[in-house]
Amino acid sequence: MPKQKPQSRLSKKHLPVPVIRVLILAVIVLSAGTILWVKNQNKPVQSTLTESAEIQFDRNLQQKKPMFAFFHSTDCHSCVEMMSLVDEVYPSFRDEVALVDVNVYDSANQNLLRRARILSIPTQIFIDREGSGKVFLGVMSKYQLQQELKRLAEEP
Repeated sequence: MPKQKPQSRLSKKHLPVPVIRVLILAVIVLSAGTILWVKNQNKPVQSTLTESAEIQFDRNLQQKKPMFAFFHSTDCHSCVEMMSLVDEVYPSFRDEVALVDVNVYDSANQNLLRRARILSIPTQIFIDREGSGKVFLGVMSKYQLQQELKRLAEEP
């Protein structure tokens, strides 16, 4: 009888189940990372990362720059909905209207919350060049947000 070659436990066509699971997990992790990276490419880049919201707020008032102060948290449904809307609408106005993004649970923002008398969230305050503000509580419609930002951007 002719000698047969001993067969490997691994056939050329099939990988063991643990290897397949690792490959699938790697594909999922890479896909999720790519999706998050692409999604975050559209987020506005803040040049004032080291400045507190209160310093930004005061600087914009002093410079008489129109300002959109957005008071929110990251864990209330209405706030998350409004954050998504701001991410969608605000970039068109970033050159004309300053955005002061205020997380109400950040302890560094407590003095600004007291000064602005924030009692509920989300709260949006649209401040013109003269320092007069218009307050909206809750979630605004896309149209309302666009109109308020447009009003601030177009004021002389």
